[in-house]
Amino acid sequence: MSEDSADGAPSWAQRAKQFIVARFDPRSHRGLGLTTSLVVSAVAIWAFSGLLDAVLDNALIVRLDSRAAEWFHTNATATGLRIFYVITQFGSPVVDAIIVIVAIVLWRRKETLLLWTWLAANLGGKAIEYVLKTTVHRTRPTFGNLYLLFSHSYSFPSGHAMGASVCYLMLAYFIGSRENTRRSVAIAAYVSAVVLILLVAFSRLYLGVHYPSDVLGGMAAGVGWLAVCGATQRIIAGRRELRA
Repeated sequence: MSEDSADGAPSWAQRAKQFIVARFDPRSHRGLGLTTSLVVSAVAIWAFSGLLDAVLDNALIVRLDSRAAEWFHTNATATGLRIFYVITQFGSPVVDAIIVIVAIVLWRRKETLLLWTWLAANLGGKAIEYVLKTTVHRTRPTFGNLYLLFSHSYSFPSGHAMGASVCYLMLAYFIGSRENTRRSVAIAAYVSAVVLILLVAFSRLYLGVHYPSDVLGGMAAGVGWLAVCGATQRIIAGRRELRA
């Protein structure tokens, strides 16, 4: 028996199959890339929500945070502090410089959609970070005031971890998605981005300016927001493709 309806139109089963197949098409802007972005954003937002709930409820994670902060403070060395103070600069101000440089490059190349996506992801991420910090109002650990630019700023989520996650992962995407980029170069770009993000996040713990849940929350928020921006960019690119 044919799955077509009486008037020859595809049945609901065929339409559902076509929809699912289209969502995993790697060649389409609305295919595998969009599906991956939506899944990643959902998982990241779920993880961030769990961390936020635990922090606000003063749950077990808060006690673990305090113990971790005390451990880093007790075991930090002068050499380690100097090294990780240099590394933490890759969260800020290096990220800020990269945002400006990449924006200028995209503007000169007239890559308008990528430019707006880049600015929305990075500047929008900073705005979200500010709102979250002032809403949660979490006090920082007492050990790292020497390494804070603004000693009165709040702790959750980590702005360095969030900004690094957005900036370096998106930069890796720009490098890896170019048509003439070799697969090995793309993999190296993503691996380098992840390593750099983890180093920046760890530096915030070592310097005593954040708790573990702060940096985890920053990374989750950054990845979630970046995935939302990526999904939006793909939807817009798909509409432009249909109109072309």
